[in-house]
Amino acid sequence: MVRYVIETSTVKNYLYRRPLLEIDENGEVVSRYRKNEKGVVIREIALLNIVGYKDNGKLVSFDPMDYANEFLLAHHIDNEKLSSNQLSSALVHYFSFIIQHQEAWDKAYDELYDNPRPEWNHFPKRKSDKLTYLYRAALKDLVLNQKNPEDAMARTTAKAYINAVVSFYKHHLILGYQFNNPPFEHEIVKINYQASGTNMKAYITKAVHTTDLRLSFPKPSRSSGSPIENIRRDLKPFTNTEWQLAQNIITKTKRVVRHGKDETQMASLPYEFSLHFMICRYAGLRREEAASLHLDQIVKPVKFVNEDGKEVYKNEVLKFGVGAKYGSLTKTKEAGNKNRETIMPARLMEEIYDYTQSERYKKRLAKFKTYCKELEGKGNTAIFSGDDAIDKNKEYLFITQTGMPMFIRLQDFTNRWVEVRNTVNHNLDIHRKMVGSLHNLRSTFAVDIFRRLLRKIAPDKALDIVSSLLGHEDYNTTQQYLNIAQELPSADEIFEDVLIYTGVLDSFSEQLQREV
Repeated sequence: MVRYVIETSTVKNYLYRRPLLEIDENGEVVSRYRKNEKGVVIREIALLNIVGYKDNGKLVSFDPMDYANEFLLAHHIDNEKLSSNQLSSALVHYFSFIIQHQEAWDKAYDELYDNPRPEWNHFPKRKSDKLTYLYRAALKDLVLNQKNPEDAMARTTAKAYINAVVSFYKHHLILGYQFNNPPFEHEIVKINYQASGTNMKAYITKAVHTTDLRLSFPKPSRSSGSPIENIRRDLKPFTNTEWQLAQNIITKTKRVVRHGKDETQMASLPYEFSLHFMICRYAGLRREEAASLHLDQIVKPVKFVNEDGKEVYKNEVLKFGVGAKYGSLTKTKEAGNKNRETIMPARLMEEIYDYTQSERYKKRLAKFKTYCKELEGKGNTAIFSGDDAIDKNKEYLFITQTGMPMFIRLQDFTNRWVEVRNTVNHNLDIHRKMVGSLHNLRSTFAVDIFRRLLRKIAPDKALDIVSSLLGHEDYNTTQQYLNIAQELPSADEIFEDVLIYTGVLDSFSEQLQREV
């Protein structure tokens, strides 16, 4: 018996150029490229394959899924996106779901009562029998109906997966693919709106593709001071106990549980990961934002001796910028890296500065320079192009032992954080298991800042400030952080560090009031 699974083949740092096809003198089709064409940089793409194995594990078939891979390539080439990892993950999940239905159909097919064998491009007439709607129901079940809450899929992940499936089918519908029955209800609405002054046309028409294949969940109820079970998992801040335990591992023991194939053992946590986690927690940066920091963003905090003869910081908290203007990555809906200013405790900035003066860092920086020269020597220039490309002239803060900038290996940070979290759950006595991803460090920062601000200023002003610090393009997510800060008990929910944030935030508040 052959068992089929979906596997991926990852291609990194690829420069795609559109070929020009011609017929040569022999009647053969040949391709060439325009000399002045820059091409499209594909930072990373995970192509899908359907792979067959026998029961003994022997490989019997390997077929690229062209219909899925064409969609992924179009995401890069037509939409000029540098990465498609989330789309690939969603399609792997969806096509694995289809394989499960095919296996069930093969075991219990009844030609009198059953619909034809489930396929990605063949749909029954009845909506409830279509794979797309069955998949939506399965996602909802994964989010809401798991016995163990830790096994539940995050709502944001489920919505991203269904949106990816919709985009996949829309791609084929736009190209004119003829399905026997539509995969979902689909309508094209044309919207006319006034053009800008630089456009020769008075009005512009835009086609909007709408569908009923959406995933919605009941709104979380107000917590009224109870544990935050109904809040989006990726927005939950860590509790006092959780963060103290994690911080002890990150900054003191630097030993984590690592699960191998045959045994569980303790391993060291490299110093670079400790710094990265502290930056995410105390500066509110996203994973890629912290990973792409460089020396031009790092300063040595100014100190002076006070009246008591103690050496103190001139400013307890420092401002610093991220984004294209400052040469680092941020998250934006469109191309480019949106600029913003945020804050960092002076004592953390000093620790980072001291690290940049260490022999450990200098050795890694030298290897980075060698790494860039080797890439250039091999003609691999695609890695130096694009919004999130490597800049060989920068001195990146986080570099691997082999000289590779760590912002192109973001999964390493996620993996190390999982080890920290597993260590908390494995070794230490807490009343319930610690859950939460690396992104929840940012959530903890946001709610912590809200708590401090709400002691001094009104909620609407606090909302403006925290949205600015986090770089949110709308207030929806920031508003949820505000709700958490207002509703939940402060005694043991958020770690109350002794750092003084309010001084720097006063200037933020004053600046925003002047602009309004």
